[in-house]
Amino acid sequence: MNKIIRIKNKAFTLAEILISLGIIGVIAAFVISPLVQEIQDTQLKTAWKKSFSDISQAVRRYSIDMGGDFRGIFTGPNATAEGNDDFRNKLLTYLNYTQKCDGGTALGQNGCWHADGSLYRLSGIAHTIDYSPYSRAILNNGNLIGFYLWSTACNNTYSPNHDNCGQILFDINGFKGPNKIGKDVFGIMILRNGIVIPFGSQGDTYNSQPTTYSCNVILYPNTNGFSCSADYLYK
Repeated sequence: MNKIIRIKNKAFTLAEILISLGIIGVIAAFVISPLVQEIQDTQLKTAWKKSFSDISQAVRRYSIDMGGDFRGIFTGPNATAEGNDDFRNKLLTYLNYTQKCDGGTALGQNGCWHADGSLYRLSGIAHTIDYSPYSRAILNNGNLIGFYLWSTACNNTYSPNHDNCGQILFDINGFKGPNKIGKDVFGIMILRNGIVIPFGSQGDTYNSQPTTYSCNVILYPNTNGFSCSADYLYK
């Protein structure tokens, strides 16, 4: 007598499906979130390299027109709104911009730079520095830039050879986030011979004070991250 074999189909229960989806979701969160962050970081680094190249070419052109020496070219008292405005205005003749905001005016959306408390260090804490004395502008590419004239004699000591005229800060994607130093905010120095160097270059103040300026937030948890300006260009 032939036996009848019955095969019982076993289906997943709703609880089992939900548990499986939950596990998949957790795994995806661990995998996708770092991947998205890595893509964003790569895009910001690429944008910074382009911005650095653009400003370097503009400053170099101005230097050639000025005979290769910036000493005495920028007028007005050092580190004042008047001097900062002149520093900005002369360099802006070689850049395409949509808006200018003079030194001493209010910051914020209408002030071409972040209001106090809305900019962050690489470590994540608020970067509470008053940038209102900086003369500012918004470039055609969306960069926010701030100009600060350290020395009309171009002998400020922040640079390795004590030949720094002034500095320029960049937010390479405007008011969009993360608005964090070392992520989308960087800085450069303008040297008296028309050379541009990023913050954190070998021998400058930013490079020699890692506790304050390093790009390594693991070793220096309170760093503001300005040395990333050089790290992302040269490493």
